[in-house]
This record gives sequence, structure tokens and C-alpha cells, in this order.
Amino acid sequence: MLRTMAVDDDLRRALLQDAPRGPLGDAITRYLAGGAEQLELPAFSPVPSLSTTTAVTVAAVVAGAVGAAVVSRWAARGTVLGTLALGLGAAAAVGLVALLLLVPVGLRAFGVVHLAYLGLVASVPMIGVAVAVAAIRGDSASTRGLAVAAVLLVLPAALGWYATHVEPYRLTVERVRVPVAADRAGDDPVRIGVLADLQTNDIGRHERRAVDLLLAEEPDLILLPGDLFQGSEGQFAAQEDELRALLGRLEAPHGVYFVRGDVDHRDFADRALRGTGIVILDDQAVEVDVGDRRLRIGGNRLQYAATAAVALRRELEGGTPEDGTVRILVAHRPDAVLDLPPDSRIDLTVAGHTHGGQVVVPGIGPLLTMSRVPRAVAAGGLHAIDGNPIYVSPGVGLERNQAPQIRFLSPPSIAVLELR
Repeated sequence: MLRTMAVDDDLRRALLQDAPRGPLGDAITRYLAGGAEQLELPAFSPVPSLSTTTAVTVAAVVAGAVGAAVVSRWAARGTVLGTLALGLGAAAAVGLVALLLLVPVGLRAFGVVHLAYLGLVASVPMIGVAVAVAAIRGDSASTRGLAVAAVLLVLPAALGWYATHVEPYRLTVERVRVPVAADRAGDDPVRIGVLADLQTNDIGRHERRAVDLLLAEEPDLILLPGDLFQGSEGQFAAQEDELRALLGRLEAPHGVYFVRGDVDHRDFADRALRGTGIVILDDQAVEVDVGDRRLRIGGNRLQYAATAAVALRRELEGGTPEDGTVRILVAHRPDAVLDLPPDSRIDLTVAGHTHGGQVVVPGIGPLLTMSRVPRAVAAGGLHAIDGNPIYVSPGVGLERNQAPQIRFLSPPSIAVLELR
């Protein structure tokens, strides 16, 4: 965060004579060298500058250590439930203090979720280890009770390891048959590859494997429903060539088409796609002939309620119902389908955005979808809303920045949709 201060000529001369060292000195030097009218000063922060991941990790470890210390001290003096309550309460109190310190300096909603997640999979298991030690030492009359509690408290650590280090990289290929109306059916099936939400900040084995799996399916055309790269300008600059080379490998006989997502708001997507041959659909439509059928593909920008986006959907729905063209709407957010009239002329909407929720609880579904479509639809797969078919891809990547980078019962995937 920056504060801006106007600088007159007298102050300019004074700063020139004795510029300090460090970030402030660098800011002064940039000002003097460039002859700018304003000097941007780094804002003061009462908390040392740390990445969000580091800050919430330290907070979770401290919370777990405090809770474990309380358990070790009180295990021999109280009941099992009382000891657990004191330990967990102490850890929660540390977490609350961390929130009070971190929120004023930029911790946002996903950062709060990250801290809560680390509290569950790190702080709580640390307390569980202390309980296990107390059970082994026989610090309580109810040794069996302590042992059971220890197992229950340590278990989230295993789930956290799986959700962080295993499932986010367990790529799957989803093959889905999409029926179309009889007057638009053909003798030749149309295979559409879908790669959504690559959402990486470092091109590696996972991203390359996603492209390899998709190309191995030999689709007739490929749709990319947004969110290519999520990171800073510096991270993108370091990965730009790798990302362009990866995307440049995406080829299909009838084209590759991209619509912008939430993290494509800078010029990252334009730079990454430059020279790849991938077509960006900014509220635009194209027509392609695949086998014995004609497809009209319309791509909505991220702002699906904007005038141009609405006009694109109306154009896609227009024409005579009997023209035999298969009409496909591509949008980053699945919410675009909610604007379609019931049983519209659009044969299929393809979207991403939700990541399948990233975390799915059995019997409940995804905990967070960031979408107004029904939870079951946001979880991914082929569904219908008011008679309008929609395929939502769980995507390849993860929400980054302050969010916990995890998946649980929502593995990443690429898809091949076969129109019949």
C-alpha cells in the first residue's frame, strides 16, 4: 500500500543532497531520476512484511504450540474434556489475535479461510500430539480417553497432506456425451476439448500433463473458458515464455477458442496468447464446419451481464430454429446460463470458474462456489438449468494468492464433450 506526497522544488533539492538508503531511498531516487511530480512513499505497517502464506503459517504453528503447552500442563490436573477445551481454546485465542493483527494490513477473506484451514490441519494435530504424549505418560486417570482424543485430533493432518499434496495433482479426463436435438444431430460425432482454469503461477509438470492429456484425446476443437495465470507482474514475466510455449501446443483441426476469466484482467492473457493461433472471443461468435455439422461458437467476456455480452447471447439464440446449426456459448462464469430463456436455442453452455468448489463435503457438496448456479451444477459436469444444458469444468488449477491451495473430493480435470 502506498501513500502519495506532493514534492516542491525546495524539498527536491534537500532530498537530492541526502537521500536515505533502503526502500525510501529507492523511491526518492526514482523520483529524482524521472522528474515525476509526486513521490510515492512506502506505507508504514506495524507488522513486518511477510507473504500471506508465511504469516498465517506462523500464526497456525504458534497457535498449535500454545495449545499443546496448555494440554501438557493441565492433562494431569483435569478431565479429558476439560483439558481439550483449554488446549483448543488457547489455540483459538492465538488465532483470533493473529486475525486482529493481520486483517488491518491486508488479510482478506481467502486469507481468513487459509488461517482457519491451517488451524484445522496443523494447530489441532499439534495439540493431538501433546494429548498422545500425555496418554503415553499416564498423566490422566482416563488414559484411554486421551488416546482416542489424540487419534481424532491428529487425523486432520493426514487429510491436510492429501488435500495439499495429492489431490490437486490427480488429473482426470472426463468424457461426456452431450445429446442435441434430432434436427441438429449428424452422422459424425463432434469432439470438443475443454481446458479451464489453468490458473497457475509456475508452469510445471502438472500444467504440461494437462495439455498432454487433452491433445492425446485428439479433439476436433478446444475451448478455454478463462483463468490462465494468477500471479504478480514479476511472476508472469518469469513464466511468460513458458506459458506461451505451453499454450502454443494447443492445436485442433477446427481451432482453439478462449474467453477471459477473473484472473485475466491484466494484459497477461493477451501476451501469453500472442502468436499461438488461439482465438480470443470477446463477446464475439465464429462459425466452423465439423464433419457434417456447422457449429456457431459465441464467447462471453467476464462481465456476462454487460450490454455487449447480452447482445452476443441474443445473437447466438437468433436465426431460425430449423437452420441446423449447433450453438455453443462459452463463458468463464456459469452464471451466464441463468440469463437464457427456458429451453433456449443455445444447445450447450461451457463454463469454468468454480473449480468444482475445490473442497467437497459428502452429503453437502462444494462449500464455496462463487456462483449463483445451484451447488450441484457448480460442482462440475453436465447439467441442465431451465432446459438449457451446461457443462461446468472443475478446472486444472487452484485459487491462489491468499487462498489455501487445496482440493478435496474435487480433483482437477480436462474434458472431452462429444456432441451426438
